[in-house]
Amino acid sequence: MNHLSAFRTSRQRRIAAVFLGVAATALMTGGVADAAPPAGAPVPKSTRVPNTNCTLGQVEKALAKEDPATWNSLQSSPQRRAYFEQNVVLTPEQRQARLAKWKRMHPNEASAVEFLMSHGLLRPIDLIGGDSESPAQRAAVKARVKATCSKY
Repeated sequence: MNHLSAFRTSRQRRIAAVFLGVAATALMTGGVADAAPPAGAPVPKSTRVPNTNCTLGQVEKALAKEDPATWNSLQSSPQRRAYFEQNVVLTPEQRQARLAKWKRMHPNEASAVEFLMSHGLLRPIDLIGGDSESPAQRAAVKARVKATCSKY
């Protein structure tokens, strides 16, 4: 009975890993394709970031100082960087609308991601590659970036 139980656990882990890979890939490629700037047209560093008194350039400098691991992760991938830049300059309502549109256009991937997140197998930060461990830590970093970005 223990071997069968271990097999199920092992099998469940493998299935979850496959779903995680498929869902994360689908979300990254689908989300980034929607969010990526046109070729040769990055978001200007002078673009204002909603709910702050800062520009994109200031927010990036503050993030580099407050959470170097996440900043380095964003720097390591042009897709992640473009996704970050495109989304940080959106209002919360615009981000929600973009997410709703993605869910309508990709219902299978959205269901997989929702399932994985609801079962603790995937965190939002995993999708962009950040290193913050918990929602509380991510919120603290966000608050520090918002509080310090005007210094840069």
